[in-house]
Amino acid sequence: MRRCAIGLIGWGTVGGGVLDILHRDAAMLRDRVGLDLRVSRIVTRTPGRLPASAAHGGGVSSDIADITGDPTIDVVVHAVGGTGAAKDLLLACLAAGKPVVTANKALIAEHGDELFAAAAAAGVPIAFEAAVAGGIPVIAALRDGLVANRIDAIHAILNGTCNYILTMMEQAEQDFAEALAAAQGLGYAEADPTLDIDGTDTAHKLAILARIAAAAAVPVSAIRVEGIQAITSDDIASAARLGCRIKLIATARRTTAGLDLHVAPTLVPLDHPLAAVMRNHNGVFVEASNAGPQLFTGQGAGALPTASAVLADVVDVLIGRAAATSRHFSLFAGGTQPRTVGEAEEITGSYARFLVPDRSGVLAGIARILGDRGISVQSLHQDRPAADGRAIIEVLTHPSRGGDFLAAVAAIDAAGLTAKPTVTLRRL
Repeated sequence: MRRCAIGLIGWGTVGGGVLDILHRDAAMLRDRVGLDLRVSRIVTRTPGRLPASAAHGGGVSSDIADITGDPTIDVVVHAVGGTGAAKDLLLACLAAGKPVVTANKALIAEHGDELFAAAAAAGVPIAFEAAVAGGIPVIAALRDGLVANRIDAIHAILNGTCNYILTMMEQAEQDFAEALAAAQGLGYAEADPTLDIDGTDTAHKLAILARIAAAAAVPVSAIRVEGIQAITSDDIASAARLGCRIKLIATARRTTAGLDLHVAPTLVPLDHPLAAVMRNHNGVFVEASNAGPQLFTGQGAGALPTASAVLADVVDVLIGRAAATSRHFSLFAGGTQPRTVGEAEEITGSYARFLVPDRSGVLAGIARILGDRGISVQSLHQDRPAADGRAIIEVLTHPSRGGDFLAAVAAIDAAGLTAKPTVTLRRL
């Protein structure tokens, strides 16, 4: 039996989950992998909140040197958020020759090149399964299970807060503010939910997945990002009429023009596997060249699911498997970025909801402008005029260039055919 000492930085949701699992399931881990895992030191900004007995013999402090200077520590669990002090702490551990397991997606997405270059120089790995999709082992799947495949596309629901809000808007007929308040009441959303609902959190996770899938440097700045804050009950109702659900979808897709990277509210047909991913769950749909389509789904956040992924990485580090991911990243750290396509070049099916005055010639005018720009209509739905004399026309298109579709919609609005700016969405 090999005894292994863990240094834990941070004692929040994730750090607490790691301690909980080791307290409850350490014997199971010993039986399965032959490792006796113990948190021997904890470094936190608030050491007075934890008894010294929380760590197995090494104690609790606020000094990172208690981890970096301890030769008995085999691996560091970095459970700290942000990209400022968190980066300094991680780099200090690497400089001390300590392998690091982190759940910090923003840090990996925004500073991955620097961090993995430092890890390569120190000859130690960084493992980061918990940085994407919580307890779902999608990094391991891409790295190991699908190693014999080219990843042609990833479509993913990567933010449980957004997915819960959209689920409640549909199932409980809540408006956006009500659904957000419900998510906050259950602890699914932060007091300031901006990074979740504006798509930033999802973009960080997509950048990590795209780096592995494309084996290239993918900066967050290359991803087009749109959040869910503008989604209304009318949008949810329109999606239902069309046999779809609205999901915040992160996409990384190979095209002949380059890598298509975007995060956006998207119409997902009910027969697509991602349509069944509800509430605060995550889902990752992978199109692999040889294995075919794969769906990974489960809890995308929370203390125990995330800590589960952290401890899987700890085991990978200690048995040497995590070094494969670190080597993979070091091959392109600071390397050439892939060509990415802009929204104008993106080929996608699209949706538009036109609010129009009830007068003759409006529908013909919309159809003419779409046709002039090569937009082929797949289906069309028109409501009866409301009491105010206005009607809704909903259009689904066959795949076309996103720039052509948006230009057509802008021309329709400019021609005075609509009563207010038209709502548009992508379609999966």
